[in-house]
Amino acid sequence: MINEATNPYGTLGVPPESLGAGRSSSDMGQADFLELMLAQMKNQDPTKPLDPNEFMSQLAEFSTVNGIQELQQSFDALAATLTTDQTLKAASMIGHAVMTPGDSSVLEEGGNIVGQVLLNGSTPDLNIKIYDPQGSLVRTIPMGNNAAGAVLFKWDGFAEDGSAAVPGNYRIVAEVEVDGSVQEAAMEVRSKVDSVSLNPYGGILLNLDNGTSIPLEAIQTIM
Repeated sequence: MINEATNPYGTLGVPPESLGAGRSSSDMGQADFLELMLAQMKNQDPTKPLDPNEFMSQLAEFSTVNGIQELQQSFDALAATLTTDQTLKAASMIGHAVMTPGDSSVLEEGGNIVGQVLLNGSTPDLNIKIYDPQGSLVRTIPMGNNAAGAVLFKWDGFAEDGSAAVPGNYRIVAEVEVDGSVQEAAMEVRSKVDSVSLNPYGGILLNLDNGTSIPLEAIQTIM
């Protein structure tokens, strides 16, 4: 190795400007590394020649670091490609209806609301209750006795008095009787995909017509 006492350029054996203006050691590429190694051998102290084992160790270390950097670059490129591919596929869902976890859905003019109740166990009494945007109960749909599993339901868009409900965002509650008490059950409702956006924390978000956004991977059914 080069003796710093006899070499004004330090252990590398070459003047700092050889690294290139504005470049740090972390920016050094393979050509720069080989150039510095050759300069180090050329300017070595004759009384303390470069140890071949140490030379090979430095080469191996650079090769490992360089390989890791190239691998990281490959992974970054692959991740960008996959994100672009996912975004394009998700964009094709705009305008389509999907079944998503939640309790709200938009009633369009002359339309209906469809969903399913997810029952963990059987129940002797299941009721679907529909609430308007002001929080008033407009319709109760009795579903009777049901076994565990997914129970489909459909609201035709009419209130209890037979009048057509106004279009808007409605809240749906599934009430089940369990051991004599009434509880709310988990549900999925049909919503329409309005747009697609990138999640700042990673992944793709589907923006729904009911004002909510959900990850792409949360979609179970496309209708």
